[in-house]
Amino acid sequence: MIEYLLLNKYDDFEMKNKNKSFSDEYEKTLEIYKKLHTEGTQYDSPEYTFDGKSLRFFFNPIRQVIELTNSKSIIDFGCGKAKFYNEEITISNIKYKNISKFWKIDDYFLYDPGVEKYSEYPSKKYDGVICVDVVEHIPETDVIQFLEELFSLANKFVFIVIACYPAKKTLPDGRNVHLSIKTVDEWKNIIKEIRVKYKNVSPYVICSTDRNSFVAVS
Repeated sequence: MIEYLLLNKYDDFEMKNKNKSFSDEYEKTLEIYKKLHTEGTQYDSPEYTFDGKSLRFFFNPIRQVIELTNSKSIIDFGCGKAKFYNEEITISNIKYKNISKFWKIDDYFLYDPGVEKYSEYPSKKYDGVICVDVVEHIPETDVIQFLEELFSLANKFVFIVIACYPAKKTLPDGRNVHLSIKTVDEWKNIIKEIRVKYKNVSPYVICSTDRNSFVAVS
């Protein structure tokens, strides 16, 4: 009976979030990303297209947040091909089976609607939600709803990295891949407004103003 109630609780949670509709532009963009994941781009073969490699810059900051919040589980929302969850990594001359071992977490969930393998939506909340170099790829009309979704899936924290500059790459339809470009202050104000609705969730947000410069927003 308890198991039944838990399953139904998770089903309700999943449907509640899935029923939030995004714009036609979002759906159109998602289809483009699905195709790029399987066919690759002019710069990368399918194997290396949106493979999750940008996560490597934030191994240590994410571990610090996990330890600070005493978290044991995370969702990587927009994980791409989840490169570092699927291979051995070396950090400070120590080898780890994958990044989850370095972070010392008990459980993780990988989600990316553009990758069939990871397209199943989370059925429950996790301690933390990490989202690296994804938000700027979301259309302007959907970006606030997208951010609220990240907060809604977290029990303790969100760790978000957002690029604030145009990318060198463009989508096949000519749009810059960074669809939502805002200043650091604009992102700060958006996060501040969303945070009010999720008082138990601590936001750790970093904005990159170019490829090598990062600013902590919250």
